Amino acid sequence: MRTLYNNAQIYGQKATAFSVKEGVFEAFYETAEPAQYDEVVDLKGRTVLPGFNDAHGHFMGLSYMAKMRSLGTVKTLSDLQTALGGIDGFTMGVHYDDKVLKLRRYLNKSDLDAIEKDQPLMVLRVCGHFAVANTAAIEVAKAYHANRPDAQNVDFDLGHFKEEAIKWLQAPFFNPDVESLKADILWAQDHVLKHGVTAFASDDFITYPVPYERIISAYHDLAQSGALKVRIYQQAHLKPHDLLLDFLNKGYAHQQVGRFKMGPSKLLVDGSLGAQTAAMKAPYQGSENTGLLNYDVETLTQYIQTLNTHRMDYAWHAIGDAATQAIIDATQKAGLYKGAKPSIIHAQLTGQDEVKAMAELGIGALIQPIFLDDDIPVINDYLGDKGQDTYLFKSLYDLVPTALSTDAPIVSIRPFDNLYCAITRTSLKYPEAGAHRLDQALTMEAALRGYTEMGAYFMNEDRLGKLMPGYLADFIVVTGFDPNDVESLKRATVEMTFIEGHQVYTADSKS
Repeated sequence: MRTLYNNAQIYGQKATAFSVKEGVFEAFYETAEPAQYDEVVDLKGRTVLPGFNDAHGHFMGLSYMAKMRSLGTVKTLSDLQTALGGIDGFTMGVHYDDKVLKLRRYLNKSDLDAIEKDQPLMVLRVCGHFAVANTAAIEVAKAYHANRPDAQNVDFDLGHFKEEAIKWLQAPFFNPDVESLKADILWAQDHVLKHGVTAFASDDFITYPVPYERIISAYHDLAQSGALKVRIYQQAHLKPHDLLLDFLNKGYAHQQVGRFKMGPSKLLVDGSLGAQTAAMKAPYQGSENTGLLNYDVETLTQYIQTLNTHRMDYAWHAIGDAATQAIIDATQKAGLYKGAKPSIIHAQLTGQDEVKAMAELGIGALIQPIFLDDDIPVINDYLGDKGQDTYLFKSLYDLVPTALSTDAPIVSIRPFDNLYCAITRTSLKYPEAGAHRLDQALTMEAALRGYTEMGAYFMNEDRLGKLMPGYLADFIVVTGFDPNDVESLKRATVEMTFIEGHQVYTADSKS
């Protein structure tokens, strides 16, 4: 099958038409003869971009979060009561934001007990690293487990749970079977295709407290049947080290089934800025708290040594500068195998000193400019002078391999919002806060490259992410986008999404 797409504005090219043959871009033309093709598609002057390759998020988490009660706009305890009241059985609220719910403190167990005493109730902060539970939920979890979570991650009196303790809290309430997991994947697929995301590097093992092989089975079933259209590159979250060894000994490293490919190791080396659990070299403003470092250098070194023997990369979450430093120190001790593509996910509080060390070691970055949308109002309040040595996305892009991602569903999957924050360094939610370190802004060209070509780089796809002959024909058709006008990103809309030349999404208003 040979298809011509004409009457298009092709990003980065003078061509107005292109052909696709057997799922691959064949050629780009300033003029083309329609009679030469099996099919001709008129794109009606709309813009063509490569499909977005989101370098980190939680694919199953998109559906998981969608099932919960959203608290993103809750401003008062009365609003919270309305949003969470009238529950029957376990209920979970998500995207609670203490900047919006202006209590000048975190929610606590007493707040949730006032809403519901008898049915288990849980609320997850927008960052995903902090949860609050009522008494009923805590008692269910205590009865379910023989052990208790690490004391530094839990305060039973306040009902506060951080990091790994959140999984301990959730375990009694989440145990989906393979069919349920497949339904989650298919829902997420429909969602991301609407936004032009054609490849997604996903940490799914963390979404539900179930055996990792159950999640792999769900993906394999869909990939083998052809139902999985999106390219999934699994960032394998395996803790403790023995679980990583189990995974490796079973031969899962580098395994690929259809469009499901096993990727790097994933670990949460620290927490988040919003929950003040990101591991920092200096204390948070006005406190002695330096956050939580979940792994010491020796443990991280052991992980890297194990990964090196299997030529497996790491893509580890590190938000605080101390967490980045721990990864740097471990990498210096363990070394890296030839051709390795290690990366740090987030790196938002990584300072100039750490960026230079990353460059010397060849450690890349998977960044989320959209985090500025939520974080700009609190950067200086939480970090003081250190705030000016943060979100160094241009420094990272200039010095190390850097890809863009969203960490969805922690934030919106919408790529155009992510691009807007990368280029303007401002918040869509809090525009009055102004720009943070405008000198660290990316250009439109760099931001788009980071979201397409560089995403493919970390997914080990060397024929993905460019509109060029010989590359896989993953592309999107958009309206409202002008590469010379950053404000157009606010109105840009995906009209069609294609993977290997097959149309996998069309906007409802278009046929």
